[in-house]
Parts: sequence; C-alpha cells; structure tokens
Amino acid sequence: MSMENDDLGVIINLNSNYSNFHFNFLTVPVFLSVFPFIYIIPTCCVIFRIIHVYIEKGIRKNDETVNKSVFLVIILSQVTCLGFFLSDYIIIRLPSTGIMTKWCYQQSPNRFLSLIFTSHIYFSYPLMIYPILLTVVRFTPIHYPHKHRELNTKILCYSIPIIHLYSFPFIFFMFPALGVCRQFMKPYPFGSAFIHFYGSWHGIMNMPFQILNTCFWLVLYLGSNFCLHRELRNLKLTSQCHLHANQSAKYRRAEFSLTVTTVSMILAYVVNIVFQVTFLVDYRLGTYFSLLRPYGNDLETCVVPWIFYLTHPAFRSKQGSITSSSGQQRTTIT
Repeated sequence: MSMENDDLGVIINLNSNYSNFHFNFLTVPVFLSVFPFIYIIPTCCVIFRIIHVYIEKGIRKNDETVNKSVFLVIILSQVTCLGFFLSDYIIIRLPSTGIMTKWCYQQSPNRFLSLIFTSHIYFSYPLMIYPILLTVVRFTPIHYPHKHRELNTKILCYSIPIIHLYSFPFIFFMFPALGVCRQFMKPYPFGSAFIHFYGSWHGIMNMPFQILNTCFWLVLYLGSNFCLHRELRNLKLTSQCHLHANQSAKYRRAEFSLTVTTVSMILAYVVNIVFQVTFLVDYRLGTYFSLLRPYGNDLETCVVPWIFYLTHPAFRSKQGSITSSSGQQRTTIT
C-alpha cells in the first residue's frame, strides 16, 4: 500500500476544503483528549516519587529495601512510557480535536511533522524490551545471590544503550519521508486529523515491523515470566521457614502486584497487536479501534508505577527490622 494513497485519509495540508474550518470545543474528540490528564498527572507524581526514593534510599543511603537495578529499569521504562504517551498525544489525540487543523492547512508537507511521527515509532520499541530487562535483573538474585549487584550493573551498562539504539534499524525508511496531517474517517467529525507521512523509502510501512516485534517480544516476555514465577515459587517454598508472619504478608502482596503488573503489560501488547492487524486488514476498521487503542497503552503507563509505589516497602515511612534472608527475598521479588 502506498503512503500517498488517500485510503489512509485525505491530506489536509494546503487542501482548500479546510480553508474555512473552525475549531469547536464541544466535541467528543476534545473530551477524549482532555480525559487522560485525570490519571496521567497523578501518575507523573508517582514516577517522580519513585525517582526520589531511588536517589535518596538507593544511591545515597544504599538501603537494602531498594534493589537499584529493578528501580532503574522501572524508572527508565516509565520515562519511556511518558515519552510514548506524549508523542502519541501529539500525533493522534491532540490533532483529532481539530485544534491543529487550521494550522495544518496552512503548512506544506514538512520534516517537522515527519520527525514527530518518527519519535512515536522510536519510543514504541524500547517499551517492548524493558519488561524483558526487568525480568532479567530479577533473575540474577535468584541464581547469583552473592554477586547479583555486580552482574546487574554490567547487564544494565550494556543493555540500556542497546535498547535505545534498537529502534533505529526500524525507522530508516522515514528519512526521506515528509510529514502531513490526514483526515480521520468516520466516526470522527470533519476536521479531526492525525499526523502521518508520505514518501517513505520505497513506500515502506511501519506496521509489519511493529507486528513482528510485538509478537516476538510478547512471546519472550511470557516465557521469561513463566520461568521467573516458577523460580519464585520454589524460592518461597524453600525459604518459608525463615520468614516472619508480617514478612510473608509483604511477600504475598508483592507477588500479587507482580501478577497484576504482568497482566497489565500483556494487555498493552495485545491491544497494540489487535490495532496493528486491523489497520493492515482494513484501515476503516482500524480507525474505529483507534478510539480505544491509546487507553490500552495508558494502562501500562499508569498501572505499573502505581502498583510498584503502593506495594513496595521502600515507599513506606516506617520500616521494620530486616533479616538477611528476608532482605534477599524482598530484593528478589521486586
């Protein structure tokens, strides 16, 4: 399918049909664009709190309740989630309100819009990989309890740059592309736009790369988490006699939060796969689904930091005494 094809949506740039368009605040797309901030703003506060605790307790005080590798991966993952949310908001939610339509009409196709769309693609790939890295850094304390800090430091030193360079082979086709604003099809009203592009290298589309990567990393994530849960169950059985009652309760809460977090991440993967497949099969069907897709992405952005913040003992003002065995156990499960 060629990117110049109007089946993807009529190009608004320099299109005289939009010369007299006027923005209206009282529309469903406007409500849908404002609604996410109800939960995104509190989530940002939680992420900043996680960063603060990581710096204060993990780096400065070297608190045993703070597994610095786990905290760092979660922080980087959530910062990437916020980057993806912002780029997604700029290319879909904000222009769908019609507030950018008049401006888009006045602009010729340009690199600036293409760069915005490319940033959306860029952030999507690290989001697929960080859950795997989180599983890896949680594996090392189980198998290497006496040197897991050194191993995780080396793992993160190499893996984090690789994760953020991983996107570039999948965005090479965007270099010659020009960004445009396209009209959303029904049920969106006239003037509801989204940022897209045309003129990519050999007309290559992003969706096939996204689908293959999403499926690959989802399978890897499910397999690695299955192995991790099995290891944690065995560890719990072997160390149960060394735990006090309240520590066992903390372990169960953390284990439950891990399960809920895993489910929420799976939903984010599945939502993306369904949207990508429907977009390839029938763009009109994908347009309908695009009303709900961003909320699937928001699920991971919000649920993961909230569960981590509400269940992890490092965020509690009063800490009980920690034995060496329970300290190692808690480090493992977080």
